[in-house]
Amino acid sequence: MKICCDYHPTQPAHWNCEKCGTNLCPACVIRRDQEGYAKGQKLHLCPKCYLPVEWIGVGNLIDPFWKRLPKIFAYGFYPQPLILLAVIAVISAFIPSSGIFSLVARGLLGMMILKYSFESLKATAGGNLKPPRINAETISADIGPVVKQGIMYLLIGVLIFYLAATSGPFIAYPVFYLVGLLVPSMIIILVTSSSLLNALNPLAVGTIAIRIGWAYLLVYVFFSILGSAPAVLGHYLIKHFPEALQLPMMTFAQGFYTIITYHLLGYVILQYHEEVGYQVDQDDFRDPSEQASEPRQADPDAPVLNAVKPLIQEGKLDEALTLIIKMTAVTGIQGLNLAERYYTLLKMRKKIPEMLTHAEKFLELLAARDDKTKALKVYIECKKIKPDFLPDATALFKLAGWLAEMGKSKEAIATYNRLVKEYPEHRLVPKAFYRVAQIFQDRLMSPDNARKILTGVKQKYPDHEIIPHVENYLANLG
Repeated sequence: MKICCDYHPTQPAHWNCEKCGTNLCPACVIRRDQEGYAKGQKLHLCPKCYLPVEWIGVGNLIDPFWKRLPKIFAYGFYPQPLILLAVIAVISAFIPSSGIFSLVARGLLGMMILKYSFESLKATAGGNLKPPRINAETISADIGPVVKQGIMYLLIGVLIFYLAATSGPFIAYPVFYLVGLLVPSMIIILVTSSSLLNALNPLAVGTIAIRIGWAYLLVYVFFSILGSAPAVLGHYLIKHFPEALQLPMMTFAQGFYTIITYHLLGYVILQYHEEVGYQVDQDDFRDPSEQASEPRQADPDAPVLNAVKPLIQEGKLDEALTLIIKMTAVTGIQGLNLAERYYTLLKMRKKIPEMLTHAEKFLELLAARDDKTKALKVYIECKKIKPDFLPDATALFKLAGWLAEMGKSKEAIATYNRLVKEYPEHRLVPKAFYRVAQIFQDRLMSPDNARKILTGVKQKYPDHEIIPHVENYLANLG
C-alpha cells in the first residue's frame, strides 16, 4: 500500500521526516541548494522541523510493471524512437540483399537500434520514462554493452549447438528453454553490473530471478511475446505487402519491439532496483505522474499559494485565511487551485457565510474547467446549507446538464428552471428550455410536456440559434 502525502492525500509521498513523522510530496518539501563538497545537489527539508527528510524510495512512487503495460507498449510511439526507426527502415531499403557490404551495413543498423534500446533501458531504470534523445551518444558511443550482449548470445548459441551435436536434442532442448527463461535476468545483470562474466554466471542469474519472485515469470512471458512479435507480423501481415516494402517494414517492426522490450526490462530494474542491487538516485528520478502530465501554465495565484502553504502545514488556518484575503484584495482569486484551497479553509473554520459567497466564484471556475464531480459536490453542499444558493447562469446550465447525465432528471429540471427564473434575459434560457424538453421526452417519457415547451420556445424566441434544433425535435415528436 502506497504512503500518501499528509497534506495532499491523493499524491504519493516522496519523503518522510524522521522527527515529526510527516510524509511529504514534491509540492510540500522545502528545497535548498547544498554548499561545500555537495554543491550543486539539492537538500530536501521538512517544512515543520526544517530538518533533512528521508527519501521513501521508488517503490512508493511507481506502479508495478504489469499495471503499466499499455504505457510500456506506447513507449515505441514517442517521436524519438519512431523517427530513428523510420530513418533506419528507409536506409535498409537501399542496402543490397546480399554480399559483404549488405552484411556489414545491416549489422551496423542493428547495432544502432540495440544501442538506442540499451540507452532506453538505462534511462528507464533510472526513473526517466521518456525515450532518450537521438544523438551520437545514444546510437553510437560506448557500444560495450551491445558487444557484450552479442558475445553472450554467441556463447549461448555455441553451447546449444555443442549439446545438440554431442548429447542430442533430449539434452539440448531443455537447456535451450532453460537458458531462454534466464535471458531477461542475464540482460539485467549485464546492465546493472556491466560484467559479461556475471551475466553468464548461472548462480548470479538464478539469484536475480529468485529475488524478483513470481513476477519474473511474467517478465519472461512478455519478453517472449515481444521477441516473437516481429516474426508473427512478418508471417501474417508483412509478407502480403509489395516485396520492396517488406524488408524496411520488417526492420521497423524488429526495432520497434526491441526498444519496447528493453524499456520493459528497464522498468523491471526500476521497480526491483533494491532486489537487483541497482541504485536509483532521488535527484535523477523523475516522478512518472509528473512526466505523464501536460506542461502547465503558471498558476496566477502561485505567490499566494506559496505564502499560505507553510501556515496551513503548521495548522495556522485562520492566519492563512487572513493572508489570502489580504493578498487577493486587489486582484481577487483568479485560479482554481487557490479557489479550492480558500473554500476548504472556510469550510474547516466553519465560516459559512463567507464560504457560500466564495462558492459562487469557485463554481464558476469549476464549470469553466468542466470539473463536474467537484462542481456538483460543491453545489449540493451549498444548497443543503442555503436552499436559495445561486451560482451564475453558466454554472447553473452546466450543473443541470451534469445532473441529467447522472440520471437525476427531476433535479436537472429544477436547476434549469432556476436558471430561467433567476436569469430570464440570459442567452442560455432558450437552450435551458430545450434541454428540459429533451429530459421530458427521453427520460420521463412525456412527449406532451416536451411538445408544449418546444412550441413555447419557438414562439418566444423565433430568431434564436436553437430554433432549427427545436423544429427538428418537434418534427420527430410527430
